[in-house]
Amino acid sequence: MPRFLVGITHRVYRYRVFAIAGAITALFLMLLAVLPALFASDPKLSNIVPAYFEVSEEVVDELAHSSCFPLLVAAVTFSIWGVLTYLRCLDYVLRRRLVAIATICTLWMIEVIFKYKSFTPHYATLLWYLYYVPMTLVPLLYQLCGMRLAGVEQHRAGRRYRAALWITAALLVAFVLTNDVHRQVFHFDRASETWSNDYTYGWGYFVYLVWTAFNFVAFFALVGRSSSYRIQRFSGTAALVLLGGAFFAVSYAMRVPWAWKLNFSLVYCVLCVVTLEICLDCGVIPSYHDIAGIFDTLPLDLKVLTRDLQEVYATPVSKPMPAGVCEELRAQEHGHAHAFAVASDPDVMYRAFPLLGGSALLAQDVSELNELNRELAHRRMELQRQNELLTADYDLKTHLADQEAETLLVQDVDQALARALEGMYDLLSSLPPLTDEASSHERYRMLQRAKMLVAYCKRKGSLTLAQHGESGFDRDRIQLIANELASDLRTIDVDCASIIAIRRPMHASAVSALYDCVYDFAFFAYTTDHPALMYHLSDHDSCSVELRATLFSNDEGDLSQTPAARELELALRGRNVAYRLEGEPGQLRMVVLMPRAGE
Repeated sequence: MPRFLVGITHRVYRYRVFAIAGAITALFLMLLAVLPALFASDPKLSNIVPAYFEVSEEVVDELAHSSCFPLLVAAVTFSIWGVLTYLRCLDYVLRRRLVAIATICTLWMIEVIFKYKSFTPHYATLLWYLYYVPMTLVPLLYQLCGMRLAGVEQHRAGRRYRAALWITAALLVAFVLTNDVHRQVFHFDRASETWSNDYTYGWGYFVYLVWTAFNFVAFFALVGRSSSYRIQRFSGTAALVLLGGAFFAVSYAMRVPWAWKLNFSLVYCVLCVVTLEICLDCGVIPSYHDIAGIFDTLPLDLKVLTRDLQEVYATPVSKPMPAGVCEELRAQEHGHAHAFAVASDPDVMYRAFPLLGGSALLAQDVSELNELNRELAHRRMELQRQNELLTADYDLKTHLADQEAETLLVQDVDQALARALEGMYDLLSSLPPLTDEASSHERYRMLQRAKMLVAYCKRKGSLTLAQHGESGFDRDRIQLIANELASDLRTIDVDCASIIAIRRPMHASAVSALYDCVYDFAFFAYTTDHPALMYHLSDHDSCSVELRATLFSNDEGDLSQTPAARELELALRGRNVAYRLEGEPGQLRMVVLMPRAGE
């Protein structure tokens, strides 16, 4: 909408609309007043056109006593209707197209007046051909309005179809304007004095009839398929008007006396404008028509307020505004929707929406919602208290579980240390005397085994300290322990290497079970000839880890069939882990799966 019609009161709005219509009327009157001068100034007509004052007297007399006066009134009426349509239509695209139709009808009336006052056959012929420019564009704009109402314009196929329509319209206009060249629209003898009445139709004229009928039928088909039943009834009423127009057009083409006496251009434009006016008033084309009636049917507490908060419209169920609403509306920035409540009526929620020249105020009863919010708040407090109790209970159970795990770990380490110490006492008490080289070698191996038991006790004992310190064993820490183990084994002539590839830390109880498995395999390796060990620890899944150990030695037999291998299997079975032993000559492989948390 133009800026000079925005943000004003309804009374000023009406005054300005009528001022625009009056200005347009004055412009048309000025145009008709200078019409004789336009003909008198033409150098081609200087020898045959009478003097200006004679022409002026003749034009004024003809306007008062001939058929030109209704055309002038129609031109002014169509221009005013175009302004009112622009102000009433809601859709900006439809608004432009309706104004274009009003403008075309207005210019057509002016063009008809020019044709009546033309003094040469060449001017009359050209202006006659120009009749078919609005006869091409008005039906086209009708179909484009139908496409807009049906919502098919935004698709790619709809845009291509619209472009094809405009190209076809341009070709038809060019075809009729060049009729003097091909004579396929009208056939007449220009030398005859009665050529304007004695003409026949060519095949091009019937193409125009098909074009007009196609566009009007397409308009009502699009509107009918995309509208509700109530609107379809009104669109049928508008279609009857155009059906009468089609009957008039056929009668005029067949030169029926009653139709031939009427002005075809004027009747054509009147029928088109009346049809669109019916569509606007009945809701086929969205408009501001009967806005007060719409308010009367709304079951809402809705008010329309001006900028100074004066009530313009209100629904029948609306209630007076309590104290504080006006102050809240004044405090808010205009142009933004907002919601608020006032202390005087807390069970009502007010929503303000910006409008041109004011705002809409919607009041909603939220008493049930407030009661529900209070119940939800009470329930939330109860849930928060329950959550706090559950959190405290969880913390207590976690603390007890940690203490129980620590107790079990200490018991496991204590038992492991007791067994290791007992083994060391047995080894030390059974050392052979140094009598020969063989006894010396056996004594050395027994002391090396005791050294391994000492290292095992040291590693297991460190777990109890770790339980009180850091929360878990990560990859770097386990890699450091594995390197220390490899160093201990190399001191007793056992080559050892390890790879740690875990991503998440391990619990101390899981590391304790890992120690037992690794040292069990290392004790077995010590019984072989020139052993070499390889350990690989990795994640098996989110809940467990996998230990793979491989032993290489110079023994020729299958290591999995030795008595020491059976003792290793019994030890692994007592560890409560999933394991697998595979052997071949000189090799033994062990795969162990254990829970990450040591459960």
